Amino acid sequence: MSLDLGISYDGLKYALSIKDSYRTREPLTVTGAGDRKRLLMPEHLLSNDLALMQYDDPLALAVIATKDPESPMALAAATRMGPHAKCKELITGIFEVVGDATKHELVHDCIKLLTKNAFSPESMHVVRNRASNHVVEIREFYRRAMTENLRALLDGKREARDFVDEFIELASSGNLRIDIYKRLVIKLMRSDAVRPSVKFMLLERLDCFPQMVKIQIVSEVNAAPDTAEYQTLKQELRWIYDAKTRETRHNKGDKSENSWLAPAKMDFGVAVGMQASRSVERGRGRDSHLNTQSPVPGFNSRDIASWLS
Repeated sequence: MSLDLGISYDGLKYALSIKDSYRTREPLTVTGAGDRKRLLMPEHLLSNDLALMQYDDPLALAVIATKDPESPMALAAATRMGPHAKCKELITGIFEVVGDATKHELVHDCIKLLTKNAFSPESMHVVRNRASNHVVEIREFYRRAMTENLRALLDGKREARDFVDEFIELASSGNLRIDIYKRLVIKLMRSDAVRPSVKFMLLERLDCFPQMVKIQIVSEVNAAPDTAEYQTLKQELRWIYDAKTRETRHNKGDKSENSWLAPAKMDFGVAVGMQASRSVERGRGRDSHLNTQSPVPGFNSRDIASWLS
């Protein structure tokens, strides 16, 4: 392949890697300060001030615009691809194919607008503004849906498991900013109005959260006071950690860097039974004159880093 055509072998590798990420439902990430990985957000793609490395390649952007299930990300990718399509005839053709292949009508319409107007500065400005507004509109829609979901839970109209499933789905589909996502999860974990079973299930679904949110959840539970509720949550977190440690040792020959991301699922009812069993066993081992419960050992920073990084 020739670079003069606007595509390269590296670009093809990036595109195939992104396609594989969509197939396995792995989130797209960018490397930030300190080599920390962050979720790729629509704002990143819409910013002209950010160098996004592989996400600046037109083939990679074409895959995102075609494959991403959420219209804000797909539209942002198509918008960033526009200047590439203006400069190279082959990329223009790929851009038109993306417009036909995308599952989002808004992406199709914006690509049609750009090609019809020969990628004029005016049309590029219109599409960029539309993409920015669309991100805000979709986020607001999902924010309202999450509020209604929480209200239904607190009013007793939503089962705990249904609430957790919908919470994770809405946060993911709405491209929720990580800082907002973290604040919402921490409010749930700290609220006395939220049933303990909900917090239990958040731990049970830990693998469904973005990396930074995972770390925040673990750190929050780890640093919480030793109340009866948090003692149970700490026991569950310790159980998950120990189970993952045993699994890692068992699969020591497996060098896959993503192996830790698939923790075993545990039904809430089974977990409650296990916690009750452990409580009985601890009770048998206590001196009869002691009525206080020994605190569950927490995680140090090295534990958290080795498990979640």
